[in-house]
This record gives sequence, structure tokens and C-alpha cells, in this order.
Amino acid sequence: MMRLILTLIAGLWSASVQAIELKSVRSSADQDSSRVVLELSGRPQFSSFNLSNPSRLVLDVSNLSTSSLSAITTIDDSRITRIRSSVRGQGSRLVFDLGGDYRSNVFALGPKGRFPDRLVVDVVGYVAGEKASIRGESSAEPTEPPVEKRDIVVAIDPGHGGKDPGASSYGVIEKKVVLQIAKRLARRFQSEPGYRAVLTRDDDRFVPLKSRPRLAREAGADFFVSIHADSFPKNKNVRGTGVYALSLRGANSELSRWLQNTENADDLAGGVDLGDVDNDTRQVLLNMSMESAIRISKQAGQSVLNDLTDVGRVHKKQLGLANFVVLRSPDIPSLLIETGFLSNRSDAKRLSSSREQEKIAGAIFEGIKRYFEKSPPANTFVAWRKQNAGKRIVIEVKRGDTLSEIAARYNLSLQALKELNGLRSDVIHLGQKLEVPLSPR
Repeated sequence: MMRLILTLIAGLWSASVQAIELKSVRSSADQDSSRVVLELSGRPQFSSFNLSNPSRLVLDVSNLSTSSLSAITTIDDSRITRIRSSVRGQGSRLVFDLGGDYRSNVFALGPKGRFPDRLVVDVVGYVAGEKASIRGESSAEPTEPPVEKRDIVVAIDPGHGGKDPGASSYGVIEKKVVLQIAKRLARRFQSEPGYRAVLTRDDDRFVPLKSRPRLAREAGADFFVSIHADSFPKNKNVRGTGVYALSLRGANSELSRWLQNTENADDLAGGVDLGDVDNDTRQVLLNMSMESAIRISKQAGQSVLNDLTDVGRVHKKQLGLANFVVLRSPDIPSLLIETGFLSNRSDAKRLSSSREQEKIAGAIFEGIKRYFEKSPPANTFVAWRKQNAGKRIVIEVKRGDTLSEIAARYNLSLQALKELNGLRSDVIHLGQKLEVPLSPR
């Protein structure tokens, strides 16, 4: 019994000795991310998880004293609106209240030069107009690795909504089916590493045409895709999907002209405001500002069209060109997808099917993804992954790691990770070295 008591006392004394203090706090932010660096008096023992509605990052540090946490509560920016602290057991709990559905990453760094142990919190997500800022002492030499590369943001625009039902026939209403397809498409991008989806509407509400590209721009979208299902009463035999990119010269076919007039009727004031200039000058300015976006739109549009052709009938085997209001964004490549014609009985039935909606969403997803895998924007995870394809690093198994979690972290199947390292079982041990691809999230 005496030995047990002495062991418990020694354990409590050891825990007390190992308690660490917060020495200082540094933070920085720019349009793509925010970072908070906690400089500590020793190595932190921590875990973290995310909560939603509202968005929060919860960080538990089991050996951090709460006596010196007042400095951290003064940190705030557009992504981190507030930081709260409380006692949790023998340590501390920090709750980061987030301004949106942002991705977070928490990691520890050991001492380096004049810098002590650190706990780094990154919150990643585009914020329009966020000015670069640094709080706390900065160093001329970078002491922490760069913030995790950003996601490619795809803005998905379900056409119509609210007071504007769009086309309807055979009991099928456009605003409902395109929202269903858009949500299916969003789920695919959300589950793909390196991509993030935003919806211009996620329920039955009206969004003016000119507001839709603005919402995409505020979300930092790299691409904008508007989902529609139209009607062509002149000929009810017209059916199938179609893909349209912006043409500054207007529609390139009678059908394209019909569609653009239908889609633009509600809000012709939308689009790009170039001020009070004559038509010739307007054309020159539009051509200059949209040349790159249109080029990308056409390349991605052809990729999407190819995939849609593989899953069903297309009414036009070439990329359509039309001057849709929602496509008139000078800096965001954009496509409008006509998923079918409700004036055609066969199309109306097809668009009401969950299975067919999933096929359409899958084809759009694969087409856009294929373009970006080939030509990813700079400073994105997809670009970094492409640049480092085939490269490998060696990691060390840490406390709490499992083989399945490591496999998921590096986008591998469990079997692939085992084969890469010549493992016969799922058992790993603390400190074990494993070879993995250079592409963690």
C-alpha cells in the first residue's frame, strides 16, 4: 500500500512539473488563411476537433496552465472572430469561434534557434479584401512551415429559385431539380481532397442574376458553374444536355439565342458594369478583361461536355456560346449547363430520377476536375500535389496514430500503405518509420 501511495505522489509531482506556460502569441492573416502561433515553455500534449452550427475549432492542451492565457483572447480577424479559454482537467481548452465553414489544421513544432516549443493553428479559407497583417513579434527568417495550400473553390449556381420557378412541364419544376443536382455536385467536390464547393443558394429562394457571380467572387471561387433545365416549346423533340460558355459576340446558334434570352429576361441589368463608354470601347474592355476567363471556360467546358456525352444524350455535340448574364464575370471562368429540356417528356422523366441526377452531377464533377488536375491554379493543394507527384517522405508514428488514419491522411488505401511499407498486419508501434507520398491534407 505504501508503495502505491508513493507511486501516486510521484505521478502527481511529475504531472505538476510537466505543466507548461504560454510565453507569447503571434498571429498573421491574409486573403487565403489565418495563423496563430502559441509559443510555449515546453512540449504540448494536445488534441483538436471541429464543431458546426456555429463553426468552431476546439483545442485541448492537457498540460497547459490557464494562468497565462489572457493574451490569446485578444486575437481576432475575419476568420477567427473570438478565442475563449477554460480549465479542462489539469490543462486548458481553447475554443476558436470561426466566421465561416473554414478548414483548420493544428500541429506542434519543437524548439528552433531562439524560438521555443510552439503550437500552430491554421484556419484556411478565402476572405475577399482581407489585408495582410501580422501581430506579435515577427522574424526575418521563417520559423514555421508555410500554411497548408488552399483548396480550389468551385461555385455552384442552381438556376432560378423562390418566386422564379424557371421552366416546368410534365409536373417537373426546374428550380427544384437543378437544386437537387447542384447539391449532389457540391457533395462530390466537398469529398474530393483539394476542392471546396460553395452554393449560391441551398434552398428555395430567389437570387438575382447579377448577384450570383458576386457571391462566387466573395467566396474566392476559381470556377463558376450554373445548373439549369430548360424548355424549348418551338420543338418538343429537342432533348439532351448542353454546355455553354460566354461569347462576347452573342449566341452562336438559334437555340443558344433562345436560351440566353430566356435566362437573361429577369435581370438584364446584371453582369459587368464598365461605366459610361461607347459600344466599341465596351467591346475592347470586355475582350481584354475576359480573354483568360473565356479561354479557361472553353477548355473546361469541352471536358465537361465529353463526360456528359458518356452518360447520356447531348443535344449539341459542340460547346455552345451565348451571352448569359451569369457568365459575365471578368475574372472567374464560368459555364452554364443545361441538364435537359422539360418540354421533352423523356428528359423530364430522366431529370426526376435520383440515379440520373447523380450521373449528371458526376459527369460535371469529373469534367471540371480533369481540367484543374491538368492546369491547377497556383498556391493550391492540387498544384502542389501535381508538382510533387511520385515523391515520398518518411514519417514517424506518433502516440494515438493508427495505420488506417495515416492511410486516410495521405490519400492511400490501407492495403496500399501496407504494400508500400512491406507490412503484413495493421499493427504499428510508437516511433516506427513509415514511407508515405508527399501529399498530406
